[in-house]
Amino acid sequence: MVQSGKNKKTATVIICLNLILFTLLVVDISIFYYKYSNSITYNKVDYQKNAQFLLDKYSDEFESLEKDKDKFQSFLDSGLIGDIYLLKTDIESNLNLLASSNHGDEKRLKRDCEEIFTHNFKKIFYSKQVLPENKINICLFEKKHDYIMGLSVSFYHTVSDSHDSEFKQWVLKNVAPYFILTGVITIFLILAVLWSINRYYDLRAEYIKDKLKLKNELKEIKKQLYIDPLTNLSNKTMLMNNLKKLDKPKVIILDIDDFGVMNDYYGKDICDAILVYIAGLISDFATTNKMKAYCLGADRFALVENGEFIVEKYEDLANELIGRFKGRMTSIKVPNSSDSISIEIHTTIGFSVDEDDTLMKATTALKVAKNTGKDYVCYFKGLNKKDEYKIQIERSLMIRQAIIGDKVLPYYQPIFDRDGNITKYESLIRMINSDEILSPHKFLDVAKRIKRYTELQKKVVEKAIEELSQNLNLVLSVNLSGRDMIDGDVSLTILKLLANNDVADRLIFELVEDENLENVERIEKFIDKVKKMGVRIAIDDFGSGYSNFSYILKLKPDFIKIDGSIIKNIDSSNDSYMITRAIVYFARDLGIKTVAEYIHSADVLDICKKLGVDEFQGFYLGVPSEKVEM
Repeated sequence: MVQSGKNKKTATVIICLNLILFTLLVVDISIFYYKYSNSITYNKVDYQKNAQFLLDKYSDEFESLEKDKDKFQSFLDSGLIGDIYLLKTDIESNLNLLASSNHGDEKRLKRDCEEIFTHNFKKIFYSKQVLPENKINICLFEKKHDYIMGLSVSFYHTVSDSHDSEFKQWVLKNVAPYFILTGVITIFLILAVLWSINRYYDLRAEYIKDKLKLKNELKEIKKQLYIDPLTNLSNKTMLMNNLKKLDKPKVIILDIDDFGVMNDYYGKDICDAILVYIAGLISDFATTNKMKAYCLGADRFALVENGEFIVEKYEDLANELIGRFKGRMTSIKVPNSSDSISIEIHTTIGFSVDEDDTLMKATTALKVAKNTGKDYVCYFKGLNKKDEYKIQIERSLMIRQAIIGDKVLPYYQPIFDRDGNITKYESLIRMINSDEILSPHKFLDVAKRIKRYTELQKKVVEKAIEELSQNLNLVLSVNLSGRDMIDGDVSLTILKLLANNDVADRLIFELVEDENLENVERIEKFIDKVKKMGVRIAIDDFGSGYSNFSYILKLKPDFIKIDGSIIKNIDSSNDSYMITRAIVYFARDLGIKTVAEYIHSADVLDICKKLGVDEFQGFYLGVPSEKVEM
């Protein structure tokens, strides 16, 4: 690229110089032609004869005035053609000016006819001098008795052709000055052009350098947003973007069994090595079968292709993939050590060959495979029957009783500022079943399926606003999904509660990921309404799923909560560190505060503080509890 730039610069210089020199040549030729065409004549002019005629005329007049120099001076003052001079030699043979038509201007005489002062006048003195502007000056002096009479006169000068004896003098006086002037202008023009070309290419080189730098930075940011930092595979965000481009997507999801238990037993370093090892196998498998590999989370991978509906093909692929792990001991190198350990890795697969909601259906198939203890399951209509339906009936009854018995309650997890002060709490939904406090993953999906989710969410918001009304120093953050914001019942309930309770300025809505987040237009309308009432907005789990920079620019949130999957590895993964830094810088430039989730150690907290994160949340700082402490 550098050599190409130099070649272009050289070519530009050559072209510009040629244009300038060609222009110079055209101008000079035009000047010469104009001057020459205005001076050429085909009749030779005898300048001495013309001058002699004038001199004889003036000599006769001097004779008629009886050689009286004073009378002759009066005659000369009447205005004549040329400069007339009357001179006389003294005893020392020096010429003395007696009378002239220019009032005795001897300097002018010496300028025009200097050689007469050394002439002996034994013969007529005649000289000529070619002048600019097509003129010629004639000096003619002749001895008349005791006097010397002469004149200096200019005539219009012409040349007959290039062989004329006066042609060279004519060129020097009439054309050469213009050639010199155009030459000087050309030199300055060449210098200006060379400077301009150098300046242009210097600026162009800087522009290209800056553009390349920006391109690389954008490429790196894109990599951080769309690539899993540990496995170097494309992440879930990239998968969801790519699925939209496929007309016949087929998805296989592979999940590592009991990975959480493995993580507790072997430790994070060993399990990271396991993930990298499996990612390599998945990637090779994808390449062999012309598929695309993705990492969907801590222990889950996906294989995707755009293909026809052939269940048998994907059953064969699932069997082949399962066979690479089942019953085999895998040797994993211990990080920072020369030792290795053998681990038996078990996996479960779910896949879907439907063209609609492929990822969701493959995930459903994976859940069924895990619940039923099968190696793999292919999604089909009526998949979740019998055992799954039995579980749904049990949890449906539990949800109904919790709603009627007011056993849906919020738990509060504190969020801290950089000085360790609690700034707010996040309200987390819980459900009481007998003496057990249930986490949302055990009932929310069923609640959505049986259409009781709206009632649960309304209770969460109602209890949050009730708590805010009772505790005037409390600031609460409540999770809202895209579904909540476009659901008329939930959104209307929220707006009424806010209108009837003066708590909006102490309430924050955290937007959590679901499929409805793509309906940005309706969500924006809801957010605009609650913002005008004083509610602040946070984007939850930023850095995964639907969350992206364009989404931030559209919704203009007050807070960004950085996804826990990024924060939890920030003390060991440079990629997680770089992603967090990019998000913090981006948010800071937009005036948005950042919150780091999943703070599980002092090291993670310190790193987040150094990166400029504003607020912090995690089990290391405080676990969710039923009461708030202000």
